[in-house]
Amino acid sequence: MISYFDALRLLHAEARPLSREEVSLEQAAGRFSAGDLPSPTTLPPFPNSAMDGFALEAGEAGLPAGTTLRVVGRVAAGDGSPPQDLGGRGDVAQGDDVEGGIRQALEIMTGAPVPSGLDTVVPVERVEVREEGGRVTSIRLLDEEPAGRNIRPAGADFLPGDPVLAPGRRIGAVEVMALAALGVGRIPVLEVPGAAVLSTGPELVDDPHVPLPPGGIRNSNGPFLARALEHEGVCVLSRKTLGDDEAPFRRAVEAAVEAGARLVISTGAVSMGRYDFVPEALEGLGARILFHRAAIRPGKPILAAVLPGGAIHFGLPGNPISAAVGFRFFVHPLLRALRGLGPERGWPMPLGETRRKPLPFRQFLKARVEITASGSPRVDVLPGQESFRIAPMLRTHAWAVLPEGRAEVEEGSMVEVFGLDGPIIPD
Repeated sequence: MISYFDALRLLHAEARPLSREEVSLEQAAGRFSAGDLPSPTTLPPFPNSAMDGFALEAGEAGLPAGTTLRVVGRVAAGDGSPPQDLGGRGDVAQGDDVEGGIRQALEIMTGAPVPSGLDTVVPVERVEVREEGGRVTSIRLLDEEPAGRNIRPAGADFLPGDPVLAPGRRIGAVEVMALAALGVGRIPVLEVPGAAVLSTGPELVDDPHVPLPPGGIRNSNGPFLARALEHEGVCVLSRKTLGDDEAPFRRAVEAAVEAGARLVISTGAVSMGRYDFVPEALEGLGARILFHRAAIRPGKPILAAVLPGGAIHFGLPGNPISAAVGFRFFVHPLLRALRGLGPERGWPMPLGETRRKPLPFRQFLKARVEITASGSPRVDVLPGQESFRIAPMLRTHAWAVLPEGRAEVEEGSMVEVFGLDGPIIPD
């Protein structure tokens, strides 16, 4: 029986990096970045208004309430050549109520470029507007206005060379937003690895419309693993349900490898019973067993092997929560390694209650993160930890991990917490 971390080291040693390709932005969604991608430009590309109002020059001293300004034009978002150099106190008009002449202002809309010479934008609601013939001719400030308000400086979001994507980052909606705003049309991404899912056991029924025969159960592991792989950006090439016979199993594994699968995941038939044939079947295929049985709960019978050609085979136990733990804490780390990412870090949180556990095992528990009355996080282990019980998973959004080498972990002890199906905070 191997320790959890020794098992991970063996898996990482077999992780051959995924190849890379370049795709369009439309094709990149859901893919993983193949390398650092710096910003190619400045965003915003020019100073622009943060709201509808009036652009003017307030200067270092600002402008007092009651100042009147002549409105000499209008600029909207998309205008390419707004009036320039409108700042300063000029001789364009005189007013009996303003000493030293009337300053100039420009009506401006949200997102419009701010002309040089103007240093602040006053919102519409902070001025008194005067109109003639439906056109704004002047404004009077209702409050004191300092410089520097409501203008988005050029480069406030991105400067050339700023990091946008790191290697191995999944490209979701937010990443697409940033790339589109920067005008990035093509993105280097990692290949999409292929996988096959094999469920073993004559008791399994796939078709939900078929009544269960005596002793039959619905196949939940196959659909779960297929969806979990798709969530991880893996292409599921095939999903099959097999009996407890070696020959069909070997043919299914060979067919998966021939179809290009980098991963083959089977469930069931990896323990020590009469019908647990997977280890012998893999050896018959010429596979190299990396480990069989790990010091974890649940999921101790887990198996990993390298198939001829380099594909990795995971043999997960048949109980659904054991399969879920095997995927989250063995398959997921391998996929990270394939994408060039380092080990995932758990988040330390205090345990909500004292837990006893088998001394040599690393234990993965269904849990929830709660916020205490003092505002600090705490991880609470849920009832129903048996490996056959699916219902508690519907309330689970985290895994609490109790370390090996301890028979009891006291309430308040710091333990590692991992997201249900991925890092709590993305890489």
